[in-house]
Amino acid sequence: MRALITKGGLYTWLNVRENKFLEEKFETTELLEKNTLNEREQYIAQTLVGRGVLDKSINGKDVTYKLNVNNFTR
Repeated sequence: MRALITKGGLYTWLNVRENKFLEEKFETTELLEKNTLNEREQYIAQTLVGRGVLDKSINGKDVTYKLNVNNFTR
């Protein structure tokens, strides 16, 4: 388990699968497009949106995810 601080300053605990997803997908890119994810990864991304870890942006039919972390404590 790992703790992550979101923009609101709240600690959010991540399990092993969520942590692995974030490390793999956001290591090289800042924006993650939904159409590049499989169904399992889309589910993980949506649960992280609900918990405030990811930011979801919808532009027409394009859906992107961005890491929502507090840059001052990183």
